[in-house]
Amino acid sequence: MDQLNINLDLTLEHAGLDEDTSATPDPHKMADRSIFLHIRTNRAGHYNVLAYGTEFQRDGSLCMEGDIHLSREDITAATSELLRGWSKDVIQHQPPGQEAFTFEGSPVVDFGEDRARTYLSKQGLALARHGNKLFKRIFCNGDDALRRLGERLEHALRNRPQTITVISDDFFVPWNMLYVCADPDTRISASNASWDWSGFLGYTHLIEHVLPTAGRASTRQRIGNPQRRLRTGLQLDLRLINPERPAGPLAPVHAVIDQHTDYATRSCKQDVADAFCDPATADEILLFGAHGTAERFDDQGMIPAQVTLSDDDPICSSDLDFWRDERKKPLPEPLCFMMVCEGGRTATHIHEGLGRPLFQLGVGCLVGPQLEVPMDFAGLYTHRFFQEAFTGARIAHIARELTREFLIKHASPLGLIFTLLRGIDTHLATPDQQKRP
Repeated sequence: MDQLNINLDLTLEHAGLDEDTSATPDPHKMADRSIFLHIRTNRAGHYNVLAYGTEFQRDGSLCMEGDIHLSREDITAATSELLRGWSKDVIQHQPPGQEAFTFEGSPVVDFGEDRARTYLSKQGLALARHGNKLFKRIFCNGDDALRRLGERLEHALRNRPQTITVISDDFFVPWNMLYVCADPDTRISASNASWDWSGFLGYTHLIEHVLPTAGRASTRQRIGNPQRRLRTGLQLDLRLINPERPAGPLAPVHAVIDQHTDYATRSCKQDVADAFCDPATADEILLFGAHGTAERFDDQGMIPAQVTLSDDDPICSSDLDFWRDERKKPLPEPLCFMMVCEGGRTATHIHEGLGRPLFQLGVGCLVGPQLEVPMDFAGLYTHRFFQEAFTGARIAHIARELTREFLIKHASPLGLIFTLLRGIDTHLATPDQQKRP
């Protein structure tokens, strides 16, 4: 599959939205957060939301606060409903009369421009409904203070691009996949409801989720030193490199990593254990390219979140915790990219995903999908992600612009499934001195 080489534009061109002020031209300056959402469990067992930031000062208030009258189980169930909807409407979607999945790779390449656009538009309204339903579920089920907070938040989200930090240890939803209608009077459940891709939070805004107690707070903005090449640890299932298919999902990813970094390849659990337990290991990029799942239940009980390399010996959250204790010092806050199904999942239970133990191990920024991601798409997205990362662009901007690029160039909505755990300010050192001759 030909790779698209597109210069990313960090400005929005949508009617009804003010100019994008979230891009920060100075890479050494932290981006101003226009919205902070601090979500904690209160004494009644419900969630308390504290909202503040420059956006909330526009009307003279310093902050707003309200209580969500939903339990942890309610939020988990509502989030699972959204993810199941995406799995049905996107991941498992098939064109009539065909066995191929519509969004396996690039629909434009696989089916042609016209058919790809038709498939995408038919699914878009359903995805907008899923996203708006969860947004309303969160911010319209609480006390009067929460209702006012939700109205102010909706107004902010529909009027201009925002830079958002969500702070919570126990409240996790796929923020990029939530949806806010451009017109507050829109009835999104109507068959002819008006909607637009810019209503998805991940299309328009910069969003990170911070776990305040998962390891030390990251202060690093730039990863690496421009005077030397970056160091990368590749945790790979080598079976994804198919010699009969040299242009498979890992090949272009491996090529761009090789061009810009010095790397070590680890293809079995023991290799990863040896590296992660060694205090001398100082990877600045961690890439997992393998199969994985979030927490699951079967007839024998709970199956923990895991990622599996070439040896079929799963790496679980408990392994990461054990290796952290063996290592006795944190990793140097590397960028961690999970080219792994559900690799970005961090839900309301401590071990449902790998995000928390990775941060406790010392990861500084994590990018990963919320869903089972088609491997061809994963390879295409990961390749484009690192192409842009090695220009020194900020990780949050890359994620947002790739969401737009894949909708515009590939007719695929799957860029929205990637979650950023810390990293609005994170970027790689300028690669002029790192590129392999």
